[in-house]
Amino acid sequence: MKNDNARSLSLSTMIDTTKVNTILGVTILFLYFLMVMGTFVTSTGSGLACPDWPLCYGSVTPPLKLSIWFEWGHRLLGGITGLLIITSTLLVWRRYRGVPRLLTGIVVGLLLTAVFIGGLTVLIEAPYLDSLIRIAIVSSHLIIATLVLISLLFILRRLHGRNLKVAATPETEALPEERHAGEKGYHFLLFCAVYFQVILGILVRYSKASLACPDFPLCQGKLIPSFSNYAVALHFSHRILALTVVLLTTILLVRAIQKRSGVETSFITFTLVLLQALFGILIVLTGMFLPLIIMHGATGFLLLGWLAYQAAPFLLRNIVWKGGAL
Repeated sequence: MKNDNARSLSLSTMIDTTKVNTILGVTILFLYFLMVMGTFVTSTGSGLACPDWPLCYGSVTPPLKLSIWFEWGHRLLGGITGLLIITSTLLVWRRYRGVPRLLTGIVVGLLLTAVFIGGLTVLIEAPYLDSLIRIAIVSSHLIIATLVLISLLFILRRLHGRNLKVAATPETEALPEERHAGEKGYHFLLFCAVYFQVILGILVRYSKASLACPDFPLCQGKLIPSFSNYAVALHFSHRILALTVVLLTTILLVRAIQKRSGVETSFITFTLVLLQALFGILIVLTGMFLPLIIMHGATGFLLLGWLAYQAAPFLLRNIVWKGGAL
């Protein structure tokens, strides 16, 4: 009888967790599209098409001009995404304790900061300011978005691990999260490298250093360029770190093939890294072709999210998987 009651409770918990996971998944998807659309808006020079905030030309139905609706559409998507983030974090806050609740608090704080910086960018016309101030304000908006994405994925992975534990029986072998925790360490190392690479990419983009090295594989016709200004230094550092990420990913894939474990995950990571590198190279060779810029950003955010999800068990296992706290 006790076993039946316990099994019924476990099933109910699994269903409840699945619902929360679904809402979190939808929220993450909307946030991803918002970040990609943000890349499109800034790449088309539409970031200040709406001169006021939070309205656009003092209305919720601004003039029918393409650049205006690029920016207004981005704001509308941001509003929907914000509501989804608040809904999902409230659900997690009510149902769970420990790390999930801590992460939801971080997400809400980051969301409020992002909204403030987004409004500030428009009100003070940040893209037209002195370069260092412009880079700091505009870059921080997207960097905060990446932190929100990572935090939501950590929550999702944590709840997924909890679902696996609920479904497990005493006869079940160790959970995948526990069995492959060592392998996740390599993903965590790669995740850190890719996140630093994403930050560098954002700084390169908003410091207008994307073509500071206008050729490839050389930079200004040299293997190692003269670091005469910060734009060249930023761009070249971005390239070196990209090469490091490719090498790390290759090592991870070879290791997975040798051990016959995690091959599919490593292959997906390897493919995303190669695509990201290819789009980056083509951006330089084509002189900033817009579709390539969008694909470069979209692939980069996808790669970052994928690695955050894979690396979460390693990062959180000492707090959650071993401690078992909720």
